[in-house]
Amino acid sequence: MASDLCIERNDSKWEIRDSPAKKQRCEDYGLPPPLCSSAEEEKEKEKEDPRSKVVFYNYDNSDVEDDSDGMHEFTDREYQEYNRQITESDGFDVMSFPRSFACGTTTPLYNLNEIADDLKALSELALKEYNEKEHTNLEFVKVVKANAAVCAGCKYYITFDITDAAAAVDGGTTEFQACVWDGIAHTEPLGPGDFSSLGEH
Repeated sequence: MASDLCIERNDSKWEIRDSPAKKQRCEDYGLPPPLCSSAEEEKEKEKEDPRSKVVFYNYDNSDVEDDSDGMHEFTDREYQEYNRQITESDGFDVMSFPRSFACGTTTPLYNLNEIADDLKALSELALKEYNEKEHTNLEFVKVVKANAAVCAGCKYYITFDITDAAAAVDGGTTEFQACVWDGIAHTEPLGPGDFSSLGEH
């Protein structure tokens, strides 16, 4: 079977490009149909909560050169910025480093709509445990954003909106955060210190 990649030398660099055979296959099959029309895409963007927007690290010219796959290990400067964000937000507000990698990093989830049911279930599990411990009646409204780290399953840092059924007359929501480990054998909210209520919206 022929390889779909060609390695070429271009301006003193080695580049991996699609092979002529792969290009021909793509031309023969054409482009896939769009998943939704541009009008539908615009409606989705309008409905998107601005708090859900993923922030990307701004690479500059002083950063290390990427490997042939467009990635590189975290530089000291990138790791310091990543570590500052993890420390200050307890893992809940971390930007994306799309060209950098390191083992065990916490990264933002882009596909919230695709995994909304899973994130809702994890949020409700954490909220149920919080309600039992604190004798409250908080109710889940929607997921705002989520980060994840792989660790014998996945550790999720979920930010979501809640209402207090006992106190909310005006229907206002409050932002709430919970850390939930979705392990290989079981799922559990992590310690009571991992819950936090952030304020009204």
